[in-house]
Amino acid sequence: MKELRTLPDGSITYELYRKRVKNMNLRVTASGVVRVSASPRVPLGMIEEFICRHRAFIEKALRNRKSRGGHPMVPAVDTEIMVMGKMYRVMLEKPHTVSAYLEASSQDSPRDSLLNGNLLEDKPLQVCSSKGGISRGRPSQGKTSTYAVTVVEDILLARYPSDPNVLDASKVERMWLNFWKAIGQGFMEKLAQQVHDEFQQAGYTVPIPTLRLRYMTSRWGSCMPVKEVITMNTRLLLGPTEFAHYVMVHEFAHFIEANHSSRFYKVMSDVLPTWQQVKAEMKVYYT
Repeated sequence: MKELRTLPDGSITYELYRKRVKNMNLRVTASGVVRVSASPRVPLGMIEEFICRHRAFIEKALRNRKSRGGHPMVPAVDTEIMVMGKMYRVMLEKPHTVSAYLEASSQDSPRDSLLNGNLLEDKPLQVCSSKGGISRGRPSQGKTSTYAVTVVEDILLARYPSDPNVLDASKVERMWLNFWKAIGQGFMEKLAQQVHDEFQQAGYTVPIPTLRLRYMTSRWGSCMPVKEVITMNTRLLLGPTEFAHYVMVHEFAHFIEANHSSRFYKVMSDVLPTWQQVKAEMKVYYT
């Protein structure tokens, strides 16, 4: 259960989650939301004392978040972004704009494509809310408290409450992260199948892994060979598809060699001879 609270002196507003956890935990999200989780048995006074002890950490984290301009997965309105190799414009939903798009759109579900530059082909209508998942349907018009993203052709329509004073940064962040996971899962699964075939053609036997997708700050992907699980960073969706392909090859190579040994890089070169060039381009792109 989430509870929005503010310290008695008004200095820090935070989200309090009561969970069955052994220790109190504190973090500052990329969008600048302070979150604390604690057992239901921990008194509120002890929680606030815990926050005060970490005031310096919180203030530094908030300054860093502000200087970076918000969460990298939350695009600004009225900007163009690349999503899986295709350019999309992010727009704020307006009733007349939505009606015009809906008249020309189909009610069938969209089909995603792997590496041909088309994220969502000619069936544009999708909605993803802050609660997760994508559903079909007509976006609501007028005032609404719903946070949602609708894909219409080459437009990402962001729906926020019409009153900017009630905008909840944590809900905006959650809405976009859920959206990227929802549209990216199928893409990554198809990419994994493609990379699996490339390894087979290069003479390597590898499993078809379980694919997970989540936002990560310190790595582009991870592999658990024993469990046959690969996790890909959702940030890879915001860019050319060859970068996601390179990371997928890298993670698959760990099924052959767990460490970054000379054998590991031989596997990389056998499957993707241009991996070093792609890695260098990727570093420049995401810097």
